[in-house]
Amino acid sequence: MDRLYSNLGLTTVVSRLGRTPLPDAGATFLQLTIRQIEAAMPTFNLDRSTAHLAAEIAAFEEQLTIAQRAALIMLITASIVALNQGSTRLPISGPHARDSLVPILSVLCTDTDTDVVAARVTEISGIITAMLGSGAAPSVIARMPDEYRPLLYLPPYLYQHRIRTAEARLAGDLRMRFKPAAALASDREIANELNDLDDRPRFLGAAALTLSAPQRAAVHNAAARRLSLISGGPGTGKTSIVLALVRLLVRLGIPPDQIALAAPTGRAAHRMGETIRDGLAQVSNPAAADLELIRARLEPVTVHRLLGYSPRRDSFLHHRNNPLTANVAIIDECSMLDLDLTQRLAAALRPDASIVMLGDADQLPSIAAGAVFRDLVAAVSNPNDSRTPGDRICTRLTQSYRMNPGEAAGSAIFDFTNSVNQGAIAIEHHAPLILSRAAPADLRFEGVEHLSVHGPALDAFLDHWYATRIRSSAIDALTSSIYSLGEKGFDDQALTGLHRAYSHLAASRILCVTRVMAAGAERINDAMHRRALAAAHRPSTHSRFLTGEPVMIVRNDYDRNLFNGDQGLIARVSRPGGGSSPMAIFARDDRFEAFHLPALADALELCYATTIHKAQGSEFDSVAIMMPDRDLPLLSRELLYTAASRARKSVILAGSIDIVRAAAERKATRYSGLAELLGNS
Repeated sequence: MDRLYSNLGLTTVVSRLGRTPLPDAGATFLQLTIRQIEAAMPTFNLDRSTAHLAAEIAAFEEQLTIAQRAALIMLITASIVALNQGSTRLPISGPHARDSLVPILSVLCTDTDTDVVAARVTEISGIITAMLGSGAAPSVIARMPDEYRPLLYLPPYLYQHRIRTAEARLAGDLRMRFKPAAALASDREIANELNDLDDRPRFLGAAALTLSAPQRAAVHNAAARRLSLISGGPGTGKTSIVLALVRLLVRLGIPPDQIALAAPTGRAAHRMGETIRDGLAQVSNPAAADLELIRARLEPVTVHRLLGYSPRRDSFLHHRNNPLTANVAIIDECSMLDLDLTQRLAAALRPDASIVMLGDADQLPSIAAGAVFRDLVAAVSNPNDSRTPGDRICTRLTQSYRMNPGEAAGSAIFDFTNSVNQGAIAIEHHAPLILSRAAPADLRFEGVEHLSVHGPALDAFLDHWYATRIRSSAIDALTSSIYSLGEKGFDDQALTGLHRAYSHLAASRILCVTRVMAAGAERINDAMHRRALAAAHRPSTHSRFLTGEPVMIVRNDYDRNLFNGDQGLIARVSRPGGGSSPMAIFARDDRFEAFHLPALADALELCYATTIHKAQGSEFDSVAIMMPDRDLPLLSRELLYTAASRARKSVILAGSIDIVRAAAERKATRYSGLAELLGNS
């Protein structure tokens, strides 16, 4: 063992625990096992060091044979893989193990001979089953929730102990909110105030926008309960509900400063605030409560900022012993909330405070572990529930106002996303659902189109995308202009040019399944950057960013009020008394802010293309969904649905139609215990 861990750089564990050295044969066998795991980690989008972490944890258990130790390392690795894939628990016995543990072990035991892999997986599975049945590895695997060990085995599931603890705490905090709160007002009073909202609608042009019956039920529900869920796809009016709800709450006596507004990302929080401010400004006959809201200028924040997260201390200001003062918390884009953050949020709310959670239960769950919003909706939804929608914890919205089914393009996207949600797609039904195109020049950028882009065809497609979706008169003007930035910001002429370029770049996006691989976001961004360099007649060694290129913030910067997912562009900017230089420009309401590129450093990336996860919460006129050249475990109907539902007018499926079908047929399986724990209430 000393020699093994010395070779792995993990001698501290050995010296601390005083392990007995293994025979050479045993050390060699474990080395080969760990190297095999190392080689498999990129398949799971994990760092190779994961294998060493698993080996270090396994080293805490002394009384094991070599075969048992190798199996334990495999089991620990499998739990890390499952967590990285979003599951909070891993079925390792019973029928579900075949769909969960076995596929992971098959990758970890990769060999050119499939029979060898199958035999090795069977062998390791047998050793794991025997170890768990005999109570082996007690220093690593607990059998009771109150035993603190890295892992917890509650048949048939294996948990990481800290994740199980977070899940149990969240379930406890949410169960107490299932019962209606002491009403802010009677049902009649709430109904009267909702009628007043109808009498004072906001206007979009000449059209008065009033709540639909489901939206009205959702708003009524949110005012009457300590927990309410509102689930709906893109464009179903969730942001209109937020505006109506804050207007209603103030009418019912909740001061604006007692309403907390938040979202998982800075971009989503910014859009939430923008919608509220614009909506209030569009009310033609505001009541006193509306004027109070306008003066208050509610500012939604990220959930991290709401809870007072300090990156330097890696701690939160608000928690169970120092709760938030808000009476009501309204959280948007909840499908992006992971287990840990949701648990911290629920713990930081006063027991008598209300929480309203809005999201899309059919969309991709959070990047980190858990599918909290999906599990919550599942736990409280009963298809046989005879109560009126206003009496239920969850309200589902089904009518889309973004993808207009009355228009051919919107109808095609609407039908396609519905088909994906049902688990299958057909090339034709009454009319073609997906229009196949033979070449990039045949694309019409309307509805749902398919184009095969393997090999050289990928370059041809990217050429066409760059020429038709990126290059424009607005971008040409941007690349040849210098924008003057004074003490009061950009002048009107600069603002006009920036608005045109910003709107053009924000209208289209290439969405990728992964960051890496030939059809991944990094490769696509590099390829588009080379096209920009060629168009500008610049050498390939030129800087990372050119004027006219779209960029994205990939790490929160609280000092500059820039957040992960914020999208901008590069423009050449001059300041009084100085020269000009390329700067990153980001929209702020009706103005723009400029930032020096060195100040943003590695927090800034090109975003001609982005991953589908990064695109959550965004809207585009056109999206191209780059399918990988082979089926991947992370392809799912939720991923495909999320990507396609970002578009208003055009979806291009770039790749093999068989891969598209495979994605639609595979439901993203996340094993979690939250719904089960909530069901025990």
